[in-house]
Amino acid sequence: MYVRILCDYINMKNTIKFNKHNITNGNIKARVFYSIGGRTDGRNCVTVYAKDLTSNLKALLNNCVNNTEFETDYFETSKVEIFETSPFYSEALKVAGLN
Repeated sequence: MYVRILCDYINMKNTIKFNKHNITNGNIKARVFYSIGGRTDGRNCVTVYAKDLTSNLKALLNNCVNNTEFETDYFETSKVEIFETSPFYSEALKVAGLN
């Protein structure tokens, strides 16, 4: 699983652009906000949260997580955790530091 995600990151590295308020590939734009750190296991990461309930973030980054529970009317925006091993980490950390 990790190898597939890493390959997906590498294949999309040249097409994904991290901006202060969004992530885009030129065609799809996901409105986002960033958080640095905050994991209980101590690993460094940048967490990218979608600002709305669209699936745009999932269309841009394949390892997007959304734990929405439709049966209880609990809706959650999608999020992606970008770890130090990701080729996106340095760019996401730089943009997250602007917030």
